[in-house]
Amino acid sequence: MSILHVTQISKKITGLFQNHLDLADIGESDAQKEIKILTRCLAAYAVYFSTGCSDSEAASSVVDGGDDNGIDAIYYSPSLKQMTIVQSKWKQSGTGEPESGEIGKFCQGIKDLFNLNFDRFNSKVAKKQTQIEQAIGEFDTRYELVLIDTGNQGLASHSQRRIDDLLAEMNDAGEDTQDQLVSFVRLNQSKIHSSLAASAGAAPIDLEIGLSQWGRKTGPYIAYFGMISAEEISAWWETYGRKLFDKNIRQVLGATEVNEEMKETLTNSPENFWYFNNGITIVCDRVEKSMVGGSSREYKSFKLYGAQVVNGAQTVSTIGKFSSTDKSKLESVLVGARVISLENAGNDFGSDVTRANNRQNRIENRDFVSQDLEQIRIRTELLIDGIEYNLVRSDSFSSTQSSFDLSEATAALACASGKTNLTVQAKREIGKYFENLYGGIYKEIFNPSISGNYVWNCVQATRSVEKILSKKISELPKRSGRKYGLLIHGNRIITMLSLKQLGLQAKAMKPGFTIDENELNAEVTKIISMLQIQLDRYYSDAMMGTLFKNQTKCRGLVENIVS
Repeated sequence: MSILHVTQISKKITGLFQNHLDLADIGESDAQKEIKILTRCLAAYAVYFSTGCSDSEAASSVVDGGDDNGIDAIYYSPSLKQMTIVQSKWKQSGTGEPESGEIGKFCQGIKDLFNLNFDRFNSKVAKKQTQIEQAIGEFDTRYELVLIDTGNQGLASHSQRRIDDLLAEMNDAGEDTQDQLVSFVRLNQSKIHSSLAASAGAAPIDLEIGLSQWGRKTGPYIAYFGMISAEEISAWWETYGRKLFDKNIRQVLGATEVNEEMKETLTNSPENFWYFNNGITIVCDRVEKSMVGGSSREYKSFKLYGAQVVNGAQTVSTIGKFSSTDKSKLESVLVGARVISLENAGNDFGSDVTRANNRQNRIENRDFVSQDLEQIRIRTELLIDGIEYNLVRSDSFSSTQSSFDLSEATAALACASGKTNLTVQAKREIGKYFENLYGGIYKEIFNPSISGNYVWNCVQATRSVEKILSKKISELPKRSGRKYGLLIHGNRIITMLSLKQLGLQAKAMKPGFTIDENELNAEVTKIISMLQIQLDRYYSDAMMGTLFKNQTKCRGLVENIVS
């Protein structure tokens, strides 16, 4: 069956992506031409499957070719806040697994990418440098590493160990804790074939589901409701992936506070998941109810024809992805579910259900900050001085010389605090500040002792450091390499140390605060030199992108410099 499956995969992915690919570097007489094209199509499919982007977007993500450094595709989705990094291997025989050496090359390429060593990559990667820097610079970007191949075997222990070691290093937050910033997905022949088969010709999805403690609504349209096992949901995700959400307006939003909270519940209190979760809504062309169980309301099996999840994409995807880490935790998890049959409904009813179920705006923890009395006080104080402090999330807001938002204020106050843990948290995942608005790290920087004037002064000081760093970046011979990585990834620690050494925290609390730009420039330059020495001495092989998000390592750097 392997050869048959490989042939079917080949036909499908070339039809999807070949015409969109850049093949200019593959000669007509190249003996490996067909394999190279298939490898690129496979890489595009990994992005297409992982992100739900268009076929042309997936094809444009491909960077395979000479000097690709083990990476065959790179794609960043601002809406998902996810960067997808792919290695693809086409195995015509349909047997075996990727070689350990190729896995090692992939891991090293990822390290070089996070270290911003762009001179180690080809021109295709160089063209994506701005996009990559944008992704790495965002506060809450998550990264998905995808290994896709047409082999039919699992990874050998040595290869898996390389992947596990890389994930451990990249997710190490220090203090013996791990944050899931980076995840790994293996798509082998079986998963590729099943996902393609599920989506072939936009074929409808038919699901067999079991509802416990179920009920029925008979009019005006038939609907069923009850609780469904999370294990069933994870099986849907494994088989159909994002195809489950083709009619869902939002699709999967990637890493969000809500998703992280769901994962935390699944990990620490799976029995409470039903109480904390809004559930899912499924529409389908028609429903068949099994005779098993008779009239009992305890449990009933249903067959859903043409099923689509129109609300609850985050719930389904989070459960599906969680199953790859600890499937046993799903055994006790139940999820509320509604199933709506469109069999006797009007043509527009399904669209109306989808639109109505997705109309509510998603609430994040940071949205509650706008109701915090301390924040309202700070904003009011600043308004008197003609400074706008934006507390509400808005895609249209843009900082100016007389305005800033909550994220900028949080990062500035963290750096001005002189505390390494607060500074690193602002770099690693700023959303953590807003998980508890009554204590913890949030109250360390937003409390009654903080005046509006102090917040604005800290923002201005931080902007001054960023301006100095931008100038130093522009003066580098190339936007690549270790020093470039230090200036990009180490910006928060550099800011914190510079403000701390100049005593700007105390000065910013006083009226008439001004910044001596020359003095600050000299201090920033000194801090950068000292950090370079420390990095060369203690972390010569470390990834810049993860080092400055590690509490323990940053604390060591700061202590050495301050002492």
